[in-house]
Amino acid sequence: MTSLLTRGSNKSKEGSQTPLSEQEKTFKYTGIGLDGKKVSGIVKSTTRGKVQYQLEETGLTKLSIVAKKPIWQMEFGKSVTGEVLLQITRQLSSFAQAGIPAARGLAILASTTDHKVMRGVLEELVVEIEGGATLSESVAHYPHVFPSYYGTILNAAERSGDLPGALETLNSYLERDLRSKRAVKSAMTYPIVLILLTILAVSVLSLVVLPKFEVFFASLDVQLPLPTRMLLNTTGFLGNYWWALLLGAIVLGAGFFAAFKNEKGRLRIDGVMLKLPLFGSLIQLIALERFCRVLSTLVRTNVPLPDALTLAGRAASNSVFQRGINNAHTGVLNGEGLATPLEREKIFPIAAIQILRVGEESGRLEDQMAQAAAYYADELDHRMKNLTALIEPITLLFLGGGVGFVAVALVSAMYGIYSGVQA
Repeated sequence: MTSLLTRGSNKSKEGSQTPLSEQEKTFKYTGIGLDGKKVSGIVKSTTRGKVQYQLEETGLTKLSIVAKKPIWQMEFGKSVTGEVLLQITRQLSSFAQAGIPAARGLAILASTTDHKVMRGVLEELVVEIEGGATLSESVAHYPHVFPSYYGTILNAAERSGDLPGALETLNSYLERDLRSKRAVKSAMTYPIVLILLTILAVSVLSLVVLPKFEVFFASLDVQLPLPTRMLLNTTGFLGNYWWALLLGAIVLGAGFFAAFKNEKGRLRIDGVMLKLPLFGSLIQLIALERFCRVLSTLVRTNVPLPDALTLAGRAASNSVFQRGINNAHTGVLNGEGLATPLEREKIFPIAAIQILRVGEESGRLEDQMAQAAAYYADELDHRMKNLTALIEPITLLFLGGGVGFVAVALVSAMYGIYSGVQA
């Protein structure tokens, strides 16, 4: 299939630099051929759009085209943070309101941003748009940077001619979402630090201090108290078999990661997470807030409700919610509305269902969703503060209990030795 594509040399004159829009890139593609079989290959072209057009001319369908990069340029995980995406969206919104074309605005941002990965993405977006693609089509090629709803909102705006308004909407949502994430991280920072300090303190006492006392205790022919024997046996086990514990933790982590990448495994993990005491309700609130916020944004930008429902389900970041929302998608297509199919899935609380029903009956679904998102955001903030207030004394109690047990074990041993000598 590679030979079916035209490959230009695009050689520049000696001492000159090839324009960005004329530089060849390597693309890896997969698709379904005319015979129904899967076809894959690697081609070179200047833009993804040209690759897609020429492959479609050969009869390939269901195409997936990914820019192939050298191994030293490979990106792992989400390499562009929410802060960077918010900054780019805010600036692009300002450019759009000033009447600056998207390609020119992206080129300006690419030349001024300090974020290496984002700069590369912006440069590729410029090439895509100059090659004939729309902004929404271009951002859809970078799901590791732009959420799925991002391109959908832009697509709706391009059809209605209100790109500045759509970018402003995206800017507002990303800002609220980032604020919520920061609140969660801030609330959990102190308890996590306390837990780490507890583990560090007990580890130092058990693995550094106690072994020195163990040599002293062994030189004395006395029966040590039970707490001391328990502590010495525990530290001895940790000192001798730490490698087995580390290996077990690695295997457990790898198994968890593999299960999380599997659709069924992730569904089970997310289901268990929702049932956890204390944390389960928080995870549910996070999913509800994101679902309501994204659905409100999509409906406001005139995205059809079935499509908006699917994208909002992905934004919930929980496979249990996503499965239930996808199941409700069929009911929406059948004309059952939104509240009834979601109520049937039993993943939304009664209050959320009532809000949806009122929004449908009043014709103000986007406003009701926005109010619901604000309510769940406030409730999440309140729950996080209460959880933090509860975790702090529990963590301090755990810290004091661990250190206190070590101290009691040592003091009781010294007292036992002293009593034995006196006898």
